[in-house]
Amino acid sequence: MRVLYISEVQWLSPISRKHQMVRRFPRDWEIMFISPINSSASDNSFKEREERVPAHVRYVSIPLPKPDSHIPLVRSLTRCLTAVGHHRILRAVKAFGPDVVVCSYIWAAPLVSDIQRMGIPVIYDCNDLHPQFYHCCREEAEEMFRVMISAVDEIVSSSEYLRDECGRGLLIGNGVDLGTFKGKQETPVPRVIAESRLSDCEDLVVYVGSIDDRLDFGILRRVLDAMAECDRRTGLVLTGRLFRSVSSRKTALEQAFPDSVLFTGRVAYGEFPLIMSSAVVGIAPFVITPLTEAINPNKLYMYAAMNLNIVSTPFSEEMRCHEGDIYIASDPGEFASAVKKAIGDDERRRSIREKIALPNSWDRRAEEFTRVLSGLKRAG
Repeated sequence: MRVLYISEVQWLSPISRKHQMVRRFPRDWEIMFISPINSSASDNSFKEREERVPAHVRYVSIPLPKPDSHIPLVRSLTRCLTAVGHHRILRAVKAFGPDVVVCSYIWAAPLVSDIQRMGIPVIYDCNDLHPQFYHCCREEAEEMFRVMISAVDEIVSSSEYLRDECGRGLLIGNGVDLGTFKGKQETPVPRVIAESRLSDCEDLVVYVGSIDDRLDFGILRRVLDAMAECDRRTGLVLTGRLFRSVSSRKTALEQAFPDSVLFTGRVAYGEFPLIMSSAVVGIAPFVITPLTEAINPNKLYMYAAMNLNIVSTPFSEEMRCHEGDIYIASDPGEFASAVKKAIGDDERRRSIREKIALPNSWDRRAEEFTRVLSGLKRAG
């Protein structure tokens, strides 16, 4: 079985759906990724890929810049480079001879019919509300999205919201690597915390994920205010990539709560469980927008796998459906109160791994996706 992916891959984020799915596909399958170039090498680095993924996965990097690149010269060359990139994709498809193509890059939508004419079925893996990521050309991105969902042979969506947006297809959600996230471990406090002002905290609240405009910083401030009232010294640790758009808000929090908040920046994938083992609550304080409504958050399953109580805003159906097992709070005051309750709620914490994490393993999700791919494999 040969599977070709047309998809941008962030090699420094092995937490992602593509990383977790592909490494669990049958070992006798051959996988090729055709990935557009990302101008930010730290987010799409090919330098260390051989150490991060299985040996049966190959890569081709093509000159397909994002159409709304912040670099004016790149934007001016987008049409030309896209035409060259499309030619390279079709050439790679012919050379590799896949049994099925998986695409999550909406700007390749015009190529779907060309690939299908080769007798190769195409699946759209809709793992985000992709048009929302292109602020400078939203209408064109929306058009590409609609072309994609109408042209492909099958659609796999990662959330209920995305399946509704696509209007058809299958739902295969996100999950957790149970082999890495084994539950709370008795381990030393990670150095990044031990060497910070939070080293003497008795309880920690943690956020894991991108630190960007989806985070409600007003909620974070109220949480930090409420934690100051706790009987035990409590700190907030935020682990993940910091986006420039929120750097000033991050600095403001650090200045207001220098002894209670820690932004660690990116850490290695294997360090996530160590940081979570030092915490008692995991939070997801997202604003509610179409972009966040489309999210089936990996952090939900990671927190649960590590026996953390979870406090979240009701930003997506995948969070709302677990109300009762996790804390759901809409406004900053309710959220802060819920965090304080969750810190001492041992009863809910004891059953959360079994209820939320175990039914949503990446092993199970990869099995589901494997069946879809095998079912679409082209004849002959």
